[in-house]
Amino acid sequence: MVKIVTCTGNFRKKQFFKVIDKIFNFFKNKKNYIILLTDEFKGIDLDCYIDSNIEINTFDNCISRSDYIFSIGGDGTILSTVRKLGNKQIPVLGIHIGNLGFLAQTTDINLNKTLDHIIKNDYSIDKRIILSVQINNKETFFALNDAVVDHGSSGRILKSRLTIDEKHSNNYTSDGIIISTPTGSTGYSLSSGGPIIMPDLDVFNITPISSHSLSARPIVISSKSFIKIGFTDDFEDAALTIDGQQRIKLKRSDIITVRKSSHYAHLIMLPFNDYISTLKEKLYWSGASKKD
Repeated sequence: MVKIVTCTGNFRKKQFFKVIDKIFNFFKNKKNYIILLTDEFKGIDLDCYIDSNIEINTFDNCISRSDYIFSIGGDGTILSTVRKLGNKQIPVLGIHIGNLGFLAQTTDINLNKTLDHIIKNDYSIDKRIILSVQINNKETFFALNDAVVDHGSSGRILKSRLTIDEKHSNNYTSDGIIISTPTGSTGYSLSSGGPIIMPDLDVFNITPISSHSLSARPIVISSKSFIKIGFTDDFEDAALTIDGQQRIKLKRSDIITVRKSSHYAHLIMLPFNDYISTLKEKLYWSGASKKD
């Protein structure tokens, strides 16, 4: 059976097209694989070479036909790829050419080894929680990492009111609030004092940012719950930020609702990687494992 692979990612990085070329050369003699490339780079003056046998099409047209998507870049590229997939999630392989790599599973250095695992079906799929975020029950935004409400460029504190399942939880006087998934627990939430949460747990984390009350602490809740954030005072520049990439201005009257999406991100996990080892490497944890 023919398998179709879509390649997408951060084409502004110099290594992007080198990785594309390496992927194509790996698969070109394997008749049961077709390589597609999304066309975001078209119309931009780039000094690159793309093999004429690689089909280039729109993101949506590629995804409608594909069995896998290879997201080439850093963690931010993987986050944006998952959001673009919306509720049409297919397995995503993160190929790392950025500065961080909690989500990416491979690099240019061990790419051929990784692709060998792919063609042998020697991998697993991690189903990761995605947040569904609405403002006033209108447009829906999806977040794999986190949804952040903050005071923006204003120096004034943000006064907000948070409910869980329509029950009042707390009023926060702070720089903002982070709602993160387990995947996003190692991001902004961690730097604001939140816990690291194993990615297979079915929970959300609520972390206040620089709270003016010592009693305001991070709280982990079931993903079956839903959260609402409103405001108890005027503000100048508050906004909702999705995965650190989409920023939406807020009004005093706005109500933000956060719940678990009905779909999950499907991240390809390779047998030579594991979450604890990634934490040790990226967070510079000390001590050697027994096998080291």
